[in-house]
Amino acid sequence: MKKIIALIFILSLLLVSCGDKNEGLTKAPIFLLDNQEGESLYLDELFDKPVVLNFWASWCPPCKAELPDFESAFLKYGDDVNFVMLDLVGSNDETEESAMAHIREKGYTFPVYFDTKGQGGYFYDIESIPQTFFINTDGYIEYSVKTMISASVLEHGISQITD
Repeated sequence: MKKIIALIFILSLLLVSCGDKNEGLTKAPIFLLDNQEGESLYLDELFDKPVVLNFWASWCPPCKAELPDFESAFLKYGDDVNFVMLDLVGSNDETEESAMAHIREKGYTFPVYFDTKGQGGYFYDIESIPQTFFINTDGYIEYSVKTMISASVLEHGISQITD
């Protein structure tokens, strides 16, 4: 009888410790975005891998300053993480052409997406840029930064969604 009670106690401890890993996290808002080929897709179509979602524009000096770190991270983690470098088309006269001109000039290879309908900026309540969100494969925001980030902070955010 004591063995049965001990077993029940151990099983109950295991059940309590196996809570939902996303408990307390915010579900990432889903919105429509366009890729470089002009095709529309929903953000959750990229949840086959963890997602690094960065809001930026080519007119934004802090955005441009952090892009080399995103390129390095993309080259390192691009097979395991989806990088969504989301250009805020329409902000301060930002266009897809101005964004891609900057990307080509610097030789960046990460994928660029466009918030042509303003849904991403709206649903993520973007009031200033850059901002970065780290989203797990279940579609929950694990970590976010509402300012320019360093390479080490970018690494930390990626570690939050790839462990």
